[in-house]
Order: sequence, then structure tokens, then C-alpha cells
Amino acid sequence: MQGGAQEPLIRFDDVSFQYEGQDKRSLQNVDITIDAGELVLVTGESGSGKTTLTRCVNCLIPHFFRGELSGEVLVGGRSIKETTPGDAGKLVASIFQDPRSQFFTTSSDGEAAFACENYGVAHEEIVRRVDDSFATLGMGDLKGKSIFSLSSGQRQKVAFVAAATLNPGIYVLDEPTANLDSATVLQVRDVLAALKEAGHTIVVSEHRLFWLAGLVDHIIVMRQGRVVEDSTDSHMELMTADALHDKQLRAFNLESLRHASPPAPPCRGDAFLRASHVRFSYKGEPLLLDDISLSAWKGEVIALIGRNGSGKTTLGKVLTGLIPCKDGRFVVAGSQVRQKRLSDYAYFVMQEADHQLYKESAVEELRLGNERTSDIDERIAGILDMLNLTDFAQHHPYALSGGQKQRLTIGTAMASSKPIVVLDEPTSGLDWGNMCAVAQAINLLRESERLVFVITHDIELVDLTATRVLALAEGRIADDFPLSSQAALERTRQIMLGGGLL
Repeated sequence: MQGGAQEPLIRFDDVSFQYEGQDKRSLQNVDITIDAGELVLVTGESGSGKTTLTRCVNCLIPHFFRGELSGEVLVGGRSIKETTPGDAGKLVASIFQDPRSQFFTTSSDGEAAFACENYGVAHEEIVRRVDDSFATLGMGDLKGKSIFSLSSGQRQKVAFVAAATLNPGIYVLDEPTANLDSATVLQVRDVLAALKEAGHTIVVSEHRLFWLAGLVDHIIVMRQGRVVEDSTDSHMELMTADALHDKQLRAFNLESLRHASPPAPPCRGDAFLRASHVRFSYKGEPLLLDDISLSAWKGEVIALIGRNGSGKTTLGKVLTGLIPCKDGRFVVAGSQVRQKRLSDYAYFVMQEADHQLYKESAVEELRLGNERTSDIDERIAGILDMLNLTDFAQHHPYALSGGQKQRLTIGTAMASSKPIVVLDEPTSGLDWGNMCAVAQAINLLRESERLVFVITHDIELVDLTATRVLALAEGRIADDFPLSSQAALERTRQIMLGGGLL
């Protein structure tokens, strides 16, 4: 409360919550206050209760997510128990990690207009608000686009536009940058700075911290459903990356990262994979990959970096035979291979884990396709342990959290025997500890002489795993260098922040 003169906009009084069907509380005796106009960061390990806390603020709890709620949550002076989701939507806008879960239309314009239409705003006013939102957020290039043609990062941008069009008093953001490149994340920072300047209250549940440095008024750290730190000073922002990693948190200051990648392999002899003059486009669309050629060796971890829409995921799918390219020649282990047969050699781990899970338990998921491997049970146990999934071995994959599903799909790649592995954003939405578990898995793949491509916006993951950086821009390879020194890490950081490519 500022100066004791006004009531907090948001108040949690001894709040506990246990989801229906769960055996433990996701929130335990939470007491916090948030003042109007504050930008509040809620961080902590995966499963610590961050998302549950935000679901109380936007009234999804108790009206959509059922369970046992005790204590009192007041938003705008009104109990969430007495506020309908419809009424809450006028005051609170929510932006989720996966924007598809909140889309209702098939076009970016329609999505931006939907909430206003739902609340009966006049047509002329809707048109003005939609145009202003696209322009203010610097996303005019996404206006008039089909939702299905957008990358995951571009879809997230449309979700921001849709929220801003309604112009609510409170914004609740749950892992909003998980699918965005670092340069776009800094654009989002500018948007939040403008919203804050205009007096909006912003609550951000987030693992990636660098983009919020200097913008946060209030930091809440959670662990096992409890608030373990509640601070309104900037001491955490001043900590080095190593100090925050010790607290199982991501870095605020990316410049304080120290080069930790394994040394690049010598890459002597013939490359294991060669791709020459690869071109790809969807029917009737411009080229997404334009004359790409590369060589790669076993024992490499190649970080594919670049802006959203630069062609990273498309290249990964082409190299694994998942989509047919327009032109290109491919050589694997010295023999020319038809592009559609690349899937015999390569395993692609999707960013959307739900699309790659088929069995009734985590164990059976890892066993799928490996039934004849003599030591499969021992390997599965080791993979589950490494990825912090041992306690969930018999759980149905769809009962797992998003991060757990992600790690399970990475485990399926480890269990396979294919020599090429492509991971698409394997750490989006992961805390420091689980990101390190994924990094360990990637390094184990490298040590077992696999060739690994990692499509990522996560410079902390790049630092822990990559031996080489391949940067894409507008469907072409714009830079390609070994990650072998602090200077190379700084070069990578500059590219990922949008200032390192010509």
C-alpha cells in the first residue's frame, strides 16, 4: 500500500487453493498486496504456484478451475468468489503461454476485435481500437493475417494486440515470452513500459527475467505454493547470473553470463550431414528457405537462432523429412538420401508436445519403438531420472504439466537410436533447474556422438550446450561460427537481441 493512503488493487489474505482431484495444495497461506500501477513479477520453479496465483487474479479460479479455495482474494475491492468471469474480463486481460488456447477466430483482425464485439462495443470504435493496437504495438505487419499462417511467436503477438484492444485496467501475463525471440521480447517490454506509464497494473508470471530488468516494481518468488520472497526493492536485479542460478532463477543480466559451452568438436573428415541449395515455400507463398547449404558433424550441438519467422523450425522439419522442400540435395554418412527418407535418420521433437504423445504412461511413451532394445528398462529409468520425471513414470502423458510433457518428448528422442536429433524450443517455459536438466540431456546426446540441432531463443540454454551457432535471417544463413569463447557468446547474445546481423 503506497503511503497507507489507498487500498491495494489486488489483495491475497491467507489464500490456499487445491485443485479438484489433486492431493496437495497449489497455493498455501499466500498473503500479498499489489498496488494500482505496479508491474509485478511472479517467478519461481515450475509447479511452485505461479500460474495458480495468476488464475486467482483473473478469476479463472474458482469459476473455471474448480477446487477448494480458502482465504480471500480481492480484485478491485471485490471478492473473486463473487465476480463472474464475464465481469472480470472487463477489468483483467489475460495473455497465456500458448495463445491458441485463447483464440476464437481464424484471422488476426478478428481476434483483435473479438473481445470488444463480445462486450458490445460499437463497430466504428472497434475498428479504431484494432487499428490503434496494431500500430501502437508495432505489429502492423500481422494485420489481416490468417492465424494458421502465423508462427508460434507471431500468434503470441496477436494475443497481445487482442488484449490491448479491450484496454483493461489489469494485465495478467502467464509466461508471455516463452515463444518469442529475444528482440521481440524487448518490443514487448516497450509495450509493457507504455502500459505501465499509462497507469495499468501488470502481473507477469515468468521464468525469463532479462527483459523485465529496470521495469519491475515488485518481485514475488514462490516455492511449493508459498511466497518465499516478496520484495519491492531492486536487489535481485543487481545479482549476477551465477547468484540467481544458485537460487534456481534465470538471469536478469545476460551480460553477466560466463561462457560454459563444451568445446566444439574438431569436425575432421566428411560431414555426417550435408544439405545443399535447399529452398522451401508453402504453395502460393514466398520462399521461407532460400538457397540454404550447410554441413554438420556428429558430436555437434548446433543452435539455430534468429527472429520469429526466419525459417528455423521450417529448416528443422526439412532436415528431418517432415515437410517436402522445393529444391535441395541431402547426403547422410556419405550417401545421397532422398529428402523424404531423412526421417529414417532424424528425430524431430516438436515445440507442441501434445502432438507427439501417444501412449498411456510416460514409461510406455519412452518404450514406444524401442521394445527390442535389450537394456531399454535401464535406459528409461536413467532418462526419467535425468529429466526429473521419475515420480511421474506411470502418469498419463496428458496429466503432466506443459514443462513435464516437453521433457518427456525430449526423453523419447534420447531413447531412440536415430543419429540426428532436432529439438524445437525445448526449454520454452522452463525454470532454471529443469532447463539445466534439458541441457544435461542435450549434452548426453552430444557425448553419444549424435548430431543435435537446437532451435531456440534461450541464450542460457545455448551457453550450456551449443558448440556452434547458425543464425538465420529471412530464410538464409546469415552467420555460422563455433561457440568457443566468451567473445563468441557475446556475439551470440547480440544476434539474439537483434543487433548482431547485417
